[in-house]
Amino acid sequence: MSFNLLRRGPLHRLCCAHIAALRRLCLCEVLDKPLEPGATAPELPVDPERATVLVAVAARQAVAGSDQPESEDDLPRAVVWTAGADALLVLLDTLTVRTADGVVTIGVDVSCDELQTTTGTPQARVAIDFVIGTKERPTGLLAATTPPRGPALVVNRWGDALVAFAWQALLDTAAGLTASAGADTDGAHLLPTAWTASPAGIAIRPQARHEIDRRVQTAVRR
Repeated sequence: MSFNLLRRGPLHRLCCAHIAALRRLCLCEVLDKPLEPGATAPELPVDPERATVLVAVAARQAVAGSDQPESEDDLPRAVVWTAGADALLVLLDTLTVRTADGVVTIGVDVSCDELQTTTGTPQARVAIDFVIGTKERPTGLLAATTPPRGPALVVNRWGDALVAFAWQALLDTAAGLTASAGADTDGAHLLPTAWTASPAGIAIRPQARHEIDRRVQTAVRR
């Protein structure tokens, strides 16, 4: 999702509220001045409960696209994917985030007619594991994944789409948090440069753009 959409949607407001709460609790350092090019800021901790809220809203906001509502309550709660004769209902408001050492797991309920036929229930849970860094073994912003865990008839047909869906929601959340944390000397928002996972949650490190990627704010003369 573009940064402009992130800035005007419900995710941005939730990210700002989370950063404000961290600062009140002294769980992250206040950036009292803009970061120099390439400089990094202290990590932003996100516990699994808060991560669930943020990632779920990021997913729902991505589905809403450019038509962003004012309230989180007005975001889509489900989306239907179609491919030829196949269709899958993804229940966005069931999304959850769990964390372990170096692993972030995004779970979501899905539904389709084939599930009703083969399992007797139209709904099932799918889980997507992303292996990321730990404090002892950082990997930057890289992640590895395996096929989603869930009914074979779902993951065989929709596995790639489910991974992409979960990955985008995770990235949008990281970008929203770092953008809310501060800016660089050019006034550009900070970017996520690394993350780690533990049972306590996810920690995301913001960074200012490097010299080669600076976005200098210049006045336009007419």
